Amino acid sequence: MTASPERRKAERLQERADKLTQQSGQASERAHNMYGRFAGGQPLLRGHHSYRSARRTRDRADAASERAVDAYKDAERARRDAEWAKAHADAKDAITAVTSTRSRPWEPADFQVGDIVTVRVFETSTSTYRVKRVNKKTLTLDGGGGGWDDPKRDYDRVLSRTRDGITTTDPAS
Repeated sequence: MTASPERRKAERLQERADKLTQQSGQASERAHNMYGRFAGGQPLLRGHHSYRSARRTRDRADAASERAVDAYKDAERARRDAEWAKAHADAKDAITAVTSTRSRPWEPADFQVGDIVTVRVFETSTSTYRVKRVNKKTLTLDGGGGGWDDPKRDYDRVLSRTRDGITTTDPAS
């Protein structure tokens, strides 16, 4: 089975996050090593012949530390993006697994008022509703607000139906 585009994107983002995490660690180590001149705690002495050199070294070390912090933030952002992409791919694969096992599409005859249905709301999110009305092309679902917020969903968005405690994902069964 070939990986879905969403799964490949999640893998690419994870590889990028790993690479940025490694670069962040290296940048932090470099910055830490640049402060080695100041390890003894000797302050910068104004007027001393080493003052200008020490000041430049400290400024370089400070800049390296800022770059290391920025690299860490980039790595964390990439890690969050990779986690989101993986969750998105998992949700899409779960929905595809349910819809790919059907032997035929859902039809109005498969539903009765009072059935509990799980429907795909957006690309990867689902919600569960009670059927309020069975229409020719859609189901009117009970939104809980007394009619003003009752959603309608096409039959191709239905993932499962529960009637009398029995849940069905294939309309032919």
